[in-house]
Amino acid sequence: MLGPVLRLVVKAGKERKLRNFYPNLYRDEIAAPPEGVGVAEAVDVEGRFLAVGYYDPRSRVPFRAFRFDPGPLNRAFFQGRFARALRRRQGLGESYRLVHGEADGLPGLVVDRFGEVLVLQVRSRGMEALREVWLPALLEVVAPKGVYERSDVEARRQEGLPERVGVVYGEVPEVLEVEEDGLRFPIPLALAQKTGYYLDQRENRRLFEAMVRPGERVLDVYSYVGGFALRAARKGAYALAVDKDLEALGVLDQAALRLGLRVDIRHGEALPTLRGLEGPFHHVLLDPPTLVKRPEELPAMKRHLVDLVREALRLLAEEGFLWLSSCSYHLRLEDLLEVARRAAADLGRRLRVHRVTYQPEDHPWSLHIPESLYLKTLVLQDDPL
Repeated sequence: MLGPVLRLVVKAGKERKLRNFYPNLYRDEIAAPPEGVGVAEAVDVEGRFLAVGYYDPRSRVPFRAFRFDPGPLNRAFFQGRFARALRRRQGLGESYRLVHGEADGLPGLVVDRFGEVLVLQVRSRGMEALREVWLPALLEVVAPKGVYERSDVEARRQEGLPERVGVVYGEVPEVLEVEEDGLRFPIPLALAQKTGYYLDQRENRRLFEAMVRPGERVLDVYSYVGGFALRAARKGAYALAVDKDLEALGVLDQAALRLGLRVDIRHGEALPTLRGLEGPFHHVLLDPPTLVKRPEELPAMKRHLVDLVREALRLLAEEGFLWLSSCSYHLRLEDLLEVARRAAADLGRRLRVHRVTYQPEDHPWSLHIPESLYLKTLVLQDDPL
């Protein structure tokens, strides 16, 4: 991959996106698409250089910029990108997100590190086409013992790419041991959600554990392997975990047993399970999956969230805390606030905003790429007068 071989002309006015480091160009923003598929140089209508990226008209985003200076997309380029990403994660422990797609200048690639094992996802046609260039660079920079791929996400299906799941390099254990602040989770990779563990909630879990008091009651909805519930139990609180993923609840059960902790488990869908519970709980956590993948889905999902939050508030103790997270870019903080107000109005509950948090530093949020901010958490406290 010695350098750009295609030339793409950007429509007048749309070149400002690339000049401001936004990497995506859509079909109606391209004045003259190149003939063929591959690495391309984007120029404005006067022929001035803008960016180097990958062009594929079959992609949902036909052109994705990798670099905003002239040069090739070769192994040395990717080595530099990975080395930069690694340097910026120093001091974060043994588990963290090493590559966060566009925000790390690597559009369509996600890499999570769990000690000596990497778990990756390839989400775009361009990154898939460049696999033989960037994968050796990743191995050289990080030197992992093994790499596992979980390219079975919706974004990949939208690109028209087949799923790829399994070991792509070295030795990877069937059960991945993930450690976080003294808690260890034995996660079977073949059954895991996404890349195995939700690293992006790490700082929220630490904040939560600092707030929980012995003897309190905690309800962890969409618990997955119980990252919040186990921390509550470790603080001497009663914890009830709810999830529809039976395998994830099995991991939680194993982790609790190892630590000599007790977490009660309820298998089922969130809303009907909430409707069947009785409170009060001092903390209720709602961390649903990506409910909104397209803007047109937003109104229906907000109505669903109002139903969830209403049930959570019904179960919330006086002066208790409700933790509401969204991992969807399309569901903004303003939407979460609206949802909470509507649910609180239905029950006559007065709430205050205790804290708003976002994704941690290993999931960087680029000022120039709004979509790179995806995780928002609203911590509300019951606030009666």
